[in-house]
Amino acid sequence: MSGNETKSNQEQGRPTGIKVLSIILFLISLFYLLKLSQVILQWSRLELLHLTITPLYLAVDSVVWCVSAIILAWGIWVARRWARPTTLIMSFLYSFVFWIDRIWIAESEGLTQRWPINLLLTILGLGMILLIVNRKSSRVYFRENTAKIP
Repeated sequence: MSGNETKSNQEQGRPTGIKVLSIILFLISLFYLLKLSQVILQWSRLELLHLTITPLYLAVDSVVWCVSAIILAWGIWVARRWARPTTLIMSFLYSFVFWIDRIWIAESEGLTQRWPINLLLTILGLGMILLIVNRKSSRVYFRENTAKIP
């Protein structure tokens, strides 16, 4: 069996939902990398604004989510056993931090107008992630025991 056949067989074993989830996580990491670059480039301007948070918070937040998303995307793509439970944990943690940021940082007017759509997107996003990682094909992909316990 040649190297190309092995790679082809590996990709055939990767469920579509896992591919999509990996790509989304990679795009999230790119978003936070872009955010970090803008924070660094605009640091002096951000310090002049009277924000409720410092540019340091924005930079640290960007680094944490950028690095986390890229590691998780890689772990999912190559089917590391830790990737499935870590995806669940990080998804709920990200949602929790997102809502804390909205409540702590957001303007009250913006929060009152946008919270319903943000809540709907949070619920849909978490639901989709739970569905993707709990499908039988995903559990098989991560080499987990898919047998039902009576």
